[in-house]
Amino acid sequence: MSADVDPSNELMSGAMLRRTSRHRPGLRPVAGRYLLLEELGRGATGVVRRARDLHERRDIAAKVLHDGDADAVADLVREAAHRISHPHVLAPSGWVAEDGTVLMLMTLARGGSLRDLLASHGPLPPALATTVLAQLLDALVEVHARGLVHGDVKPANLLLERAPPAATHLLLADFGVATSTQRPVVAGGTPAFLPPERLAGSPPHPSQDVYAAGLVARRILAGTAPLVTLCDSMTRSDPHLRPTAAAALQRLHELTGPQHLR
Repeated sequence: MSADVDPSNELMSGAMLRRTSRHRPGLRPVAGRYLLLEELGRGATGVVRRARDLHERRDIAAKVLHDGDADAVADLVREAAHRISHPHVLAPSGWVAEDGTVLMLMTLARGGSLRDLLASHGPLPPALATTVLAQLLDALVEVHARGLVHGDVKPANLLLERAPPAATHLLLADFGVATSTQRPVVAGGTPAFLPPERLAGSPPHPSQDVYAAGLVARRILAGTAPLVTLCDSMTRSDPHLRPTAAAALQRLHELTGPQHLR
C-alpha cells in the first residue's frame, strides 16, 4: 500500500501507522517513485537521504523514520505540517508512505550544512557571519510570527542552498521538535544550544530560539566584531532580557546595514 500525501491533510489512519516498520534502504523505489540514495544527515526524528524522484527526474531530500511506531510517524507528519513559506525556511513538500516506509520530502540543499562549513573552514569572515545571522534571524521572525518555536537551532540544522563561494543563502531546517507557543510541548532539542531555563524544565518559548541563534553566531565569528555585543544580548541568562528575533534583526541592520538579506 502506498500514499502520497499533502502535509495539510489529517494524520495517517491507525491502520497505516500500525503497518509502518523500520526502513532498510534498497534499490526498489518507494511508492514506485522515490529511489533512496546516500545518507546526508541524522535528526531527532529520522535519517535524511538523497533521493531520486523518478517522475520529475531530479534529486530531492527525504527524511526516513528512525522507527516505525505510531508516535514516530505522528511526529513526522506534524513536522511536515509546519509549511512555512519563507526564503530562508526549508519547508517540507509532502510525505509519502508505503508499507514499512515513511518519508518526508524536501528540496535538496546542495551546499551542505553550516556545521560542515565550520568543520572545513573554521570561523567565518565577519561579512559572511553577518549574512548568516541576518538570514537566520529573518527566518525566526517568520517562524515566531506563525506561533511556533523551532526548538533545535544549531549549525547542523542550518543548510546552504549552494556551497561557497556562491552567494550565501541559508535555510532553517528540521522542525522535528517544533511546537506551538499556544500549546507548547517539551520535546528534544540539543543541550549545547539550549538556554538555562529550558535545561531546568521551562516550556519552549521563542526567546530560546534567539538564545540558540546567538550561540550559533558566536561559533561562526572570527575574532572580534561589532556583532559580539548583539550575541551577548541574545544569550543573556534571563530570557526576559533577550531581544526578540525581530528586535535582534533590527539591531543587526543598524550595526551592518540591511544588505545581508537576500
